[in-house]
Parts: sequence; structure tokens; C-alpha cells
Amino acid sequence: MDKRLEDVKKRYEAGEIKTQRLESAIFKEIYAADPNAVKDACNDAATIRCLCLEDRAGVRLDSIRNARVDNCSLAPDGRVLSGIESKIGGAIVPMGIAGPVRINGQYVKNEEIHLPLATNEAALVAGVQRGAKALNLAGGLKAIVHFDGMSRAPVIEAPDIAEARKLVERVESDAAWVDSLNRYIKDPFVRLTHIEPYQLGAKVFLRLVCKTGDAMGMNGVTKAAADITRGLLSGLPGWKLVTISSNMCADKKAAHVNVLNGRGKSAQTEAFLSDEVLSRVFKKGVNGRSLEKIVFNKCYLGSALSGTIGGFNVNAANTIAAFFAATGQDLAHVVSSSACFVQADAVDGGVHFTVSLPGLELATIGGGTLFGTAREALELIGCAGFGKSVDEHEHVMRLAEICAAAVTALELNTACAQAAGYEMADSHVKLARGEEEK
Repeated sequence: MDKRLEDVKKRYEAGEIKTQRLESAIFKEIYAADPNAVKDACNDAATIRCLCLEDRAGVRLDSIRNARVDNCSLAPDGRVLSGIESKIGGAIVPMGIAGPVRINGQYVKNEEIHLPLATNEAALVAGVQRGAKALNLAGGLKAIVHFDGMSRAPVIEAPDIAEARKLVERVESDAAWVDSLNRYIKDPFVRLTHIEPYQLGAKVFLRLVCKTGDAMGMNGVTKAAADITRGLLSGLPGWKLVTISSNMCADKKAAHVNVLNGRGKSAQTEAFLSDEVLSRVFKKGVNGRSLEKIVFNKCYLGSALSGTIGGFNVNAANTIAAFFAATGQDLAHVVSSSACFVQADAVDGGVHFTVSLPGLELATIGGGTLFGTAREALELIGCAGFGKSVDEHEHVMRLAEICAAAVTALELNTACAQAAGYEMADSHVKLARGEEEK
């Protein structure tokens, strides 16, 4: 570390430079605000923070400190946007590749796609791989995306319950008036499509549903909700804002409203697998009838008995988490995006296997999607672009189909492993621990 950075470090340790100002101070003092040096300035700031933390904690954090993640940028006004606050380095998650799997969808049109998966769990990538093999032998899988909309739900309070009801009825009956509320939205990449109103006493919950292009749209819709609510309340004397986000959205929570109405993207996949394909790929005893029995007893009887919300699947969250980590998605959305319904209907000579994902919250622009390994993973699967308007969303719709295909592959594999008795447990012992089951 050169003397100028050493001086910055001493001033930071002394509290003369606040942690939220460290990147900007280095950018201006060391790099003379050169736009080409913003990434180096942010990396220097992370290094200084980590070194100071090491001194205070008495531990070495070499791997964290040396894991450079360039997710910073420069605002139009020259401010340094560090990506996250108080960065000290990075966290490394191993990435594997499964497939290719053949997908025939609306946006992925009869292509073979490799599936990037970032996870620390042994057997997951292998499971997706085996599921993809079976799907390919069956001719691939079909995929559709039938809903596109991000929601935010402010709650406002009327002077009385009658006034609250009037607003609800107007929202439900006057589509032209609802559409006119778009005049309040300042973001050109957000457009209100409809409002789902809910009344509790004098309080009205307005679940605003918007198009957001190739962005996941959570932040854009939050700003749009504020714009709309301000405009709406300006014409409603005596009304007041309670909160800009009431949890009716529902954001980052397992919620049945997202299952019924959709949030983000709603996707469906299907494949017809013959008993011959099932027997070739999976162990003896796996066929359409045995798979149907496993899915019914595990995914429906077991999930119903446990009180699961939207979790009528084998282990969809496994694939969602690994796919989201690989492609730079907001990892907290694993909670709501993992709502998944799996069906296995035995037919003569095989099985009709379908997967429904009502709330995939993902993006090809914003957050971690623009940087480093995530950007490369998106390039690998042909999803790295983004549209120039709110109506151009082909990249994220393609991403949703590919994510749904990855989920389908592991759901199929793990259900078949359970249809083969103890195989799921045995394979984890072998792949995760290197032991052979005796």
C-alpha cells in the first residue's frame, strides 16, 4: 500500500473519514476523480476496511479481502456508487454447470441451454444434470411465461369506512381512471397495469401491479408507488398515508397472494417421459406410476399436513437459490420465488410431468446482474441484454423459462430418486462425504 493510501487508512481509523465516504475520498484524492479508476478506488476502500477490521478483530481475512467484486459505478453527478455499503471484499460460492437441457418455450425456442448453478451443496448439480438427461431423452421440455408484473402495496387510511369503500369500488370499476394514474410515475421503465384493492375498516390496501421491462423492478415499483400515492392523496382530503409498503405486495415472504395472482414472472413447464426413459436414466422400479405416487404423497399429502404455503414440490428452493446466486439475483427473493407446484400424472406408458412457478422474481439488469461472474453466466445462457423500454422484456422472460427448466430438472430427478427407495440418501452420502453406503 502506497503512502497516500496509508494516510487515508490512518484518517479512516481515526474517524476523520466516515465509512460511507471512504470510496469517494480515495476516488478524489488518490485518483483525481478519473472515471476509469472508480473500480480501483472502490477496491482500495474495501481493502482498507478489511485491514482495519483484521486489526480490531485479531484475525486474518485474506480470502475475503482478496476476493475483488467490481459492482461499483459512477453516478451522472460524479458520486461513487459502491454497490453495497461498507464493502470489505467478497464471498466466493463454487459454480457448476449442468445440462445442456433442451427447452422449447416462447423465448427459448428449441435450444440446448447450459445451466449455471452456484452452490456449496454436493449432489445438487449432479441431480440437475441427471434430470436434464431424462428430459432430453424425452425430447426436451416445453415452457411458457404467462404473467409479468411486479407489485408494491401501499396502505392509505380514509376518514371513515364509507369513503374507503368508495375508493375500492372506483378502483374495481374504472379501468380508465386507474390507467390515468400512470401520469404520476416519473420512471419511464415502470408502468402501472392494474390495482388489486383490499379494505380493512377505514384502511385500503392498494396492491399496485406494474410492468418493469427487463428489471426485476422492486425498487422502481416502490418509487412508482410513492409517486402514485402522493398524487392520489392530493385529491382525497382527509386521507393519509399509513405505509408505502404494507406486506400485501408480498415481498420476500411466503405468501399465498403471490401464488394466486403472480409476482414477477409466472412460468409453467411440462414434459412427457416414457417408462422406458425413466428406466434408462433412473433406478429400477421408477416408472410413471411410482413417480405419481411419490409426488402425491410427498408434495401434496406431506405439504398439506405440514401447513406449507406454496411448497408443493420436492426441493425447488435448492435450484432457485443456486440459479439466483449464479446469475446475480436478489437472494432474499428465493423465499417467494420458490413457491412451486409439481404434478406427476401417470399415463399409459409413462408420465406427464409439470412444474408451476407463480412468482419468479428475477432480472437481467440491476443489482448484481451487471457485474463479474453473474454477467458472464447471463451471457452464457443468452440473457445478458436488456430492453430500451418498459415493453422490451425478452431477456428476462427468457431467463424465467431457463430458471423454470432448471427447477424442473432437479424436481424430476429428486422425485425419481425417492421413487427408487433409499437412493436420495445414498447419493448424498456418496457425493457429499465420499462414502459408499454399506
